[in-house]
Amino acid sequence: TSKSLIKGIAQNIVRYNEANVRLSDCLSCSSSTLQERDVSEHGTYPVYGANGVVGYLDNYNTENEAIYIIKDGSGVGSTSYVTGKCSATGTLNILRAKEGYSPQYLYYMLKVFNFEPYKTGMAIPHIYFKYYSKAKVFCPTYKEQLQYARLLSAIDKRLTVEHGLLTSLSLQKQYLLRQMFI
Repeated sequence: TSKSLIKGIAQNIVRYNEANVRLSDCLSCSSSTLQERDVSEHGTYPVYGANGVVGYLDNYNTENEAIYIIKDGSGVGSTSYVTGKCSATGTLNILRAKEGYSPQYLYYMLKVFNFEPYKTGMAIPHIYFKYYSKAKVFCPTYKEQLQYARLLSAIDKRLTVEHGLLTSLSLQKQYLLRQMFI
């Protein structure tokens, strides 16, 4: 439900504003040839795969902010926002914002983007940037993008903290209940 709040706000941004910029105008796309078998358990920089961090390396292919998007398989179209030095495996595309566009804002817009019309393949679905890059999204001024991104990020961080507190309280409750019946 916490992620649905963020999606709901992002969907309202999209719903009440007209799409005005092609994704190819605000994002560039690259791929990695890195395989999960090439990463190790230890290293300086994290390596992301379809299910999050899959290992570490001592080099990286992403230096600043980027959007990682799953390009094939069951999670096709799922996005993650990364900052700092890290790498992506070959199952992900690396999307970088062009000048004048906020990568974090675009990340939130892609979280609610409909990739269904752009999926190909029967057994294993794929999406290709060359196709969905022609779609338009709503992009306000850079200043407004930063405001939207700050708002959504603040809510996202708060939800993460609250979820952590809820988990801690649940564990504490379980412990206390066990102590009652000993």
